[in-house]
Amino acid sequence: MAAYGVRTVLDLRSKGETFKTPSPFADADGVRYVHRELIDDANMTNIGDSQSMLDRYLFIINKRPHAFRDIFEVIAQTDGTVIFHCFAGKDRTGLIAAMLLSLAGVAPEHIAADYGETDLQLAPQYETWIAEAPTDKREAFIDELRCPPQRILGVLDHLQQGWGGVEGYLEAAGMASADIDRVSAKLS
Repeated sequence: MAAYGVRTVLDLRSKGETFKTPSPFADADGVRYVHRELIDDANMTNIGDSQSMLDRYLFIINKRPHAFRDIFEVIAQTDGTVIFHCFAGKDRTGLIAAMLLSLAGVAPEHIAADYGETDLQLAPQYETWIAEAPTDKREAFIDELRCPPQRILGVLDHLQQGWGGVEGYLEAAGMASADIDRVSAKLS
């Protein structure tokens, strides 16, 4: 990681997840470990009541703006490369990646294609998780695992319609314009 200039590992998992499976980076030398839960344990249960994965994503965006602000402030205030992750690397990580790409000026269709690439990259892990799931829940689980591009386009549209885009969303969450500009500058 040092060879790539990684200075910070940003863990997006909930407190319960980090308690159950502590990060190997929490005590790593030469790397700053930062935990900022995108969705807390109390709301992890609530998102399961959503009708679709897009509804889950929108629930997180609508209910946790302060969490997004906190995560983006860490990115803004960190020198060097930041790696961020959650459990699977597709939902919470996908939301942050899509928002970062939007701040970088990447076109929505390219952000959606990047998000869709997740299915190809995680295909072997999907097979393992599906095989471990109860037989009667596999079909629904397959849909939850997928990362169709239109899902992240729905998120980006929601951010655009509600706040004028990612920058407006972060400003409404209380993030300073200077910090948003720092994040954007890091990506250009």
